[in-house]
Amino acid sequence: MASEVRLLVVTDIHGAPDEELCLSAGLSGVERLSLAALCGQPTLSGEALHHHLFQEDGMARAVRKLCDMMADQRPLIGLGYSAGGTALWKAVHAGMPLSGLICVSSTRLRDETALSIPTQVYFGDGDPGCPSKDWLTTVPSAATLLPSAAHTFYADADHPARAQVAAEIAATIAHWTAA
Repeated sequence: MASEVRLLVVTDIHGAPDEELCLSAGLSGVERLSLAALCGQPTLSGEALHHHLFQEDGMARAVRKLCDMMADQRPLIGLGYSAGGTALWKAVHAGMPLSGLICVSSTRLRDETALSIPTQVYFGDGDPGCPSKDWLTTVPSAATLLPSAAHTFYADADHPARAQVAAEIAATIAHWTAA
């Protein structure tokens, strides 16, 4: 990864994955942000944070915070897990400058429209919230459906898809930064 390119990672409602389990582990120029902190509720997690994000104004606050934080930054690449990916997707729609976006298990994207930047999404075929096949083939630039993977496969150190997805993410970032 080129030194001038940064990767912005936004965690899920549980603060997962841990830094060492992040699919970007080993890459340089990574900045991690907590979804809870972005929406102004750093003490919330799990279902309480999910409620705040999707039943109150938490997602809108997280999107505003992302847009404000990145307003004067050069474009970077985003990597979001579950609701963290949804926050990044919505922030790009609101004007946040990303040059590419990778979302992992971001099931709420099923309600989102396409972005004008390259997008790659990953979902487990065992995730009941996975968007429809129609969405997967028409909205993101690329979609990968992982066999035998549940929603939080990314937080499971022993999941067999982790190495494949980490390698694909590194290759995708290298491709996007070389373009």
